Amino acid sequence: MVDAATGQPLPQTTVRFDGQAGGTNSDAAGRFQLAPPADLASARLVFSYLGYQSQIVPAQQLGPVIKLEKIPYQIGEVLITSESIRKLLLKKWKVDESSIATVATHALNNLQKADPVKAEKLRKRLGLLRSVTKLARIVFLADGTVKVKLLLFGGSGKWKLDEAQRSLQLISPKGENHKLTVVELTVNRLVLHDKANPDWQNEVYVPAD
Repeated sequence: MVDAATGQPLPQTTVRFDGQAGGTNSDAAGRFQLAPPADLASARLVFSYLGYQSQIVPAQQLGPVIKLEKIPYQIGEVLITSESIRKLLLKKWKVDESSIATVATHALNNLQKADPVKAEKLRKRLGLLRSVTKLARIVFLADGTVKVKLLLFGGSGKWKLDEAQRSLQLISPKGENHKLTVVELTVNRLVLHDKANPDWQNEVYVPAD
């Protein structure tokens, strides 16, 4: 994947088959690998990158280079204004089914740094951790507050979105700043990548009921 105007690679481009939530993302050179579905003849690939026009390409017509056109001040299909940003993000999100194992693993890795003993106990109960992750809810509020609901427990912090830098900051009550790259943000999909851990997989969220 490259920028249509400059030819520069677009790392962290989201690539998935149309109709499927899961997928992959491109590497630093803009390249990707994705296992083909059983019905390749009718399959279509969706390419999404924040600030660029998404493309849908039939798998059998896929060429060696995919060029995405930049759309200044746009996220997904929505023109960027402070109001439209809030309309996209201000809702209750849940972890997409395809990303539950990934999010649970990331949470465990983060816990390992803060509390190795507790992390080791949870590592032996991955099934439980994934079940809890499936029930988690993240709510972004208009006053800049983000709330995380996890069964009977919960927490809150602040959020800041910078569309120009494609970044989302989650700030804890203690002032800890968790910086995320916004890979994709549309009405029905939020894809985040941990800036501090570039080798980690993307986390995919969808609107909760």
